[in-house]
Amino acid sequence: QMPKHFAGSRSVSEASIMSRKVVLRERKLTTIPKDLAGSSCQHLDLTENSVSDFKGLGELKSLKRLILDKNGITSVEGFPKMLTLKTLWINNNSISRLAQMAETLQSSTPNLTYLSTMKNPVCPDMYFQDGSLENAYKRYRLLLIYKLPKLKFLDATPVSSEERKQAEQQGPSLDRMMREMCKDEDEYEDQIQRKTQKPFSPPKKPAAYLAKGHVRYNGAQSEGNRFIMNSEL
Repeated sequence: QMPKHFAGSRSVSEASIMSRKVVLRERKLTTIPKDLAGSSCQHLDLTENSVSDFKGLGELKSLKRLILDKNGITSVEGFPKMLTLKTLWINNNSISRLAQMAETLQSSTPNLTYLSTMKNPVCPDMYFQDGSLENAYKRYRLLLIYKLPKLKFLDATPVSSEERKQAEQQGPSLDRMMREMCKDEDEYEDQIQRKTQKPFSPPKKPAAYLAKGHVRYNGAQSEGNRFIMNSEL
């Protein structure tokens, strides 16, 4: 019988043959292991590596869940078309281009139902109760919900029917605004890369609580921060 989990004691080649769930954490990987190409892998965990080349992902035709937390990723540009992918975690990286990320994921992973990008410059910090930039966070969510219409969960909170309705109404204008604001994107990214990212830490409250609480946006130099209106400063 096929084992449910690969813990890392065997080679990557054996994992691709024997398991649909492959965990390769802290392996100092910079690319997707070639041994996984053509495998039946459905769950791939590459947490705490240095993967920045996504080419090999296109060979994983059955992949449904991908975890790329803590890889130092600065962009999702080059992400392959993955129609089977339902869950993508890219927490605690250095992704700073919200418009580019939204466009790429819309094109490459249109069937995503769960996306988590916490502790990236593009994403608000949800674990504080300041509330001063809550409207900016809402617009961030609406843009991604608009771009990825099958999303059911974004970061730590579910997508509500009301958010879906608002995204359909406000999404086009938010999308246009984001495009206009990102003309100086390259210069902006240089500023982001000089910032030191705080390490990812789990929430002190459950997701159900977070959905009702306030949020604080701490990406001071990120594109997401450009959703703040002058009246909110």
